[in-house]
Amino acid sequence: MNQQDRLLRARVAIMREPRFIALSGIMMTGDCIVADGLPTAATNGRDVLVDRQFIDTLDDATLRFVVLHEYYHVLYLHMITWKHLWDEDPDTANLAADAVINLQLDKLAGKGADNWLTVWPHAILDYQYEGMDTGEVYRRMKQQRQQQKAQRSASGGKAQPMDEHRPAKSAPGDSGSRKSGEALGASEATEVAKAVDTAIRQAVIAAGKMGANVDRSIKDLLEVTVDWRDQLKDFYRTHAAGSDMSTWRKPSRRWMAQDAYMPSRISETMKRVVITCDTSGSIGEAQLRRAMTEIVGACETVKPEIVDMIYWDTTVAAHEVYEGDTVTSIADVTKPKGGGGTDPTSVSRYLAAKGIKPDCIIHFTDGYVGKNWGEWNAPVLWCISTKGITAPCGVSLYVPA
Repeated sequence: MNQQDRLLRARVAIMREPRFIALSGIMMTGDCIVADGLPTAATNGRDVLVDRQFIDTLDDATLRFVVLHEYYHVLYLHMITWKHLWDEDPDTANLAADAVINLQLDKLAGKGADNWLTVWPHAILDYQYEGMDTGEVYRRMKQQRQQQKAQRSASGGKAQPMDEHRPAKSAPGDSGSRKSGEALGASEATEVAKAVDTAIRQAVIAAGKMGANVDRSIKDLLEVTVDWRDQLKDFYRTHAAGSDMSTWRKPSRRWMAQDAYMPSRISETMKRVVITCDTSGSIGEAQLRRAMTEIVGACETVKPEIVDMIYWDTTVAAHEVYEGDTVTSIADVTKPKGGGGTDPTSVSRYLAAKGIKPDCIIHFTDGYVGKNWGEWNAPVLWCISTKGITAPCGVSLYVPA
């Protein structure tokens, strides 16, 4: 097997691995090719290049680590968001970016009992930086260097970057004449950032449907870079029916032949959606008003035929049905009811008893619901106004009150 075939096999293996489902879409945003003349590997924040001779020194588990390492640079937008660090001190920026990624991959490698993933032995790996983002690690390293404290890798050797990082340029750039792996222009960097944003949100939704876990560090990216309103609308679109946009709801059969989970196509129409609001005593008027605003906005996006508006506390306090043109009038005519305790299982039991089977279910709640979050017969999105609370089922989205 030649080097390019090994590289392709490593990519497909990663795309099949549930732990890295969030990378599947990102790995389709640029080229991943074998190159000559590199010490090890390189990325410009979109394309990935791995040296031909370097590949020959790696077993399959370590090659998967190298490929993952490069795509984590893309995932974290290191060449774009943190470009100013490279402008200031490229050597320290290189080390900081590598240190953040290698910590995440080392922890993920430790969760597998089959040696599927092995950290490259010369990679910088220092747990003093655990829990820090790239900027924090960079500042810590700068301070340590100023104090003339040498950085050490896990093997005891002097820390060195394991790859080349090529931050984006300030000029727009011409993608038509740019060679694969060269630094991205400003406009290309913007396109990559949007593509990564979309890929992460779609992958988190996919993981919720498949029962897979997404790395906490990846979910944290959503809280920083993704407007929750866009994510709410994306959830609606993903669970609509049709064929005029990309979705993770049904896997593409072309990729399933390679055991890779990739999106198929959908439209922006929906037959029935259930929207519920927690009206327990802890939910205030401002939160209800915010929920109503976003409900109407999301409905305008996918134009559902029927909307079931349900208010609940320990029981279902009200059930309103809107059809056709009346959907956009929800905010004006709805009448919230409730105000007691909090029990979302009352809604799941109610839907089952009424035989309501929607395309998706959207809950607005403060998240203080106890241990039982219910059992649902459709994809579920929890819009939670309390930061740090995650539902054990479905997809959780932090929505500021």
